[in-house]
Amino acid sequence: MATENDIVAELAASAQRVVADGPGPTGARSRRSQLPGYDPSYLGLLTDLGWLGILVPEEDGGIGLGLPEMAAVVRELEKGLMGEPLLPYAVLGARVLVHGDGPARAALLAQVPAGECLAALALDFNGALPAVTAVPADGGWRLSGQAGSVVGGVSATHLLVPAQAADGVRLFAVPASSPGVTRTHLWRADDTPLGQVALAEVVVGNGEVVATPAAAETAVARALDETRIVAAAGLLGLSEHMLAMTLDYMGVRKQYDQLIGSFQALQHKAVDLYIDKERAAAALQFGLATGGDPATLPLAAVRAKGRCSDTACRVARDSIQLHGAIGFTDEHDLGLYVKRVLTLSAWLGNAGEQRRRFIDMGWALA
Repeated sequence: MATENDIVAELAASAQRVVADGPGPTGARSRRSQLPGYDPSYLGLLTDLGWLGILVPEEDGGIGLGLPEMAAVVRELEKGLMGEPLLPYAVLGARVLVHGDGPARAALLAQVPAGECLAALALDFNGALPAVTAVPADGGWRLSGQAGSVVGGVSATHLLVPAQAADGVRLFAVPASSPGVTRTHLWRADDTPLGQVALAEVVVGNGEVVATPAAAETAVARALDETRIVAAAGLLGLSEHMLAMTLDYMGVRKQYDQLIGSFQALQHKAVDLYIDKERAAAALQFGLATGGDPATLPLAAVRAKGRCSDTACRVARDSIQLHGAIGFTDEHDLGLYVKRVLTLSAWLGNAGEQRRRFIDMGWALA
């Protein structure tokens, strides 16, 4: 019988093969500032592999695995700039549905593994709840407001909208084609779209409630922290790839008739980056080991996302310096990874935001 470590290793190996066979930086260049931000045929591949259902429980039609398995996949896919659309739909959207308690939960969740439901969580920046209100109307609800940060929102089939009702926050599944829904987008640092959603008296029924006030805010908070841990794995993968690119370059670039990798100052900088990368890997491992417990999930997410964001940004910055002038050019592939780091580190709170969460929750004093 396969152990959890065996499954993680097998999934990582499968993801490595997908990256090896994929378009890599060439594909990323061709998709820049193009909707929906990913190749639709790639979504079909993810579906065929079953990866959309990794975090969906078996009783809901998924594979029923956990964060370590999904993190292993995302860590490798980000090395090929192929993390979208797995993160917004198969991680964040799926986990919000998993934690819901409303009548819409089961039916939507059963459609996630087959790619029939691409659910995007409607948020404001840094994971804040959007300014949306829900008013009872005609046996259902009328939603009005805006959500300014909806990753995956431009191609989602459903928008998962937290809305403030008189009795608390409710989470609704709003079909993206509903009358009154307007979707626009901005381009993020890596030229992938960030959805912006406006709802003008959008009518939804009671059957489209994903989570009641008893569970909605907890469902969103848990899903966000779980996603932060998986995003941290993606950032670690990006760090590993950029460091490998830089070490390869230091082994071929000559200055003063010597390989720059032979210069002690640059060797020390490379070692510092390696140590930083290993510290990030340890923080991620802590997050994966403890993130399954709701009591320790927030701390696990803060440590993993904060450390991996910091490390990825440092590796990106120093990799540009170690590449010299060529590292600043748009033609060099390193720039694509740097922009992806900027995007992924900022999503759901960068390192500074995670440190603020650490302090606000009292862990600094504890």
